Amino acid sequence: GEDGTIRVWNGTTGKPLEEISGHRSGVSLLAAGPNRILAAAGDDKQVIVWDSNPVWKLAATLGPPSDSVLDLSKSEFVNRVLALAFSPDGKILATGGGDPSRSGELILWNTDTKSIARRIADAHSDTVFSIDFSRDGKYVISGAADKFVKQFEVETGKFVRAFEGHTHHVLGVSWKGDGSRIASAGADNAIKVWNAETGEQHRTIQNYSKQVTAVHFIGATDNMISCSGDKTVKMHRSGDGANYRTFNGATDFVYAVASARDESIVLAGGEDGILRVWNGANAQELFKFEVPKRADANATASAK
Repeated sequence: GEDGTIRVWNGTTGKPLEEISGHRSGVSLLAAGPNRILAAAGDDKQVIVWDSNPVWKLAATLGPPSDSVLDLSKSEFVNRVLALAFSPDGKILATGGGDPSRSGELILWNTDTKSIARRIADAHSDTVFSIDFSRDGKYVISGAADKFVKQFEVETGKFVRAFEGHTHHVLGVSWKGDGSRIASAGADNAIKVWNAETGEQHRTIQNYSKQVTAVHFIGATDNMISCSGDKTVKMHRSGDGANYRTFNGATDFVYAVASARDESIVLAGGEDGILRVWNGANAQELFKFEVPKRADANATASAK
């Protein structure tokens, strides 16, 4: 297109897959070559060639010095890293962690230089468990063991406001696509929905029997996906708090969950080591990726 962006769709379903940027003006010609190579000629007098199916490889190790990556005594991190989030443009990586009961660490990294762009001092008084960026990339929120959700300016690191109301660790945070609301998940078995502009609590959802370990707004909608230590995954509406779909099957704590933007697919994993995939429309389990069995264990079983 004239905006210089190349868009890729699934040829069978017509669903969008990804956007490729690089040209500074309109793209006038595309050509696909062998081995998944894609070439594009643009009005900026450039021909750019991409590997449309690149091999994943290690780009950097953050924390310890680059010349001594195994020397953790010199790491920039004070303790474990428990939260990660990329800014919408991919230029900033936020990391969260800290020294339990002593500090809540929040660091912003420049992804191009692999160096610290900003260290937000005293972000929390206890370990940071979750991070999310606003969709315009101007703000970052964090949830921590000190029971607070906090908002900071990305460019300056300036503290904006605190969201207070959880009575236990805040384990998950998520920003709604239009920036109007923030959701947080807590070890107090609750999801809280906040007005992002005022910090006021909009709603508390309490229909889990154990810790709510993660929460995410789905696409640009009012809907949320969350999971809990009570072995369930649930969808709620942030507007009225209604639980309109529940996904069962996990046999232990569920720690991580994700939903397709159109709610067609839901994935979750947890303590039982199994990644489960459900149909998002009817909560039917589609696939189950179990823990690979060790070859020596199989050999021992066969011998017996």
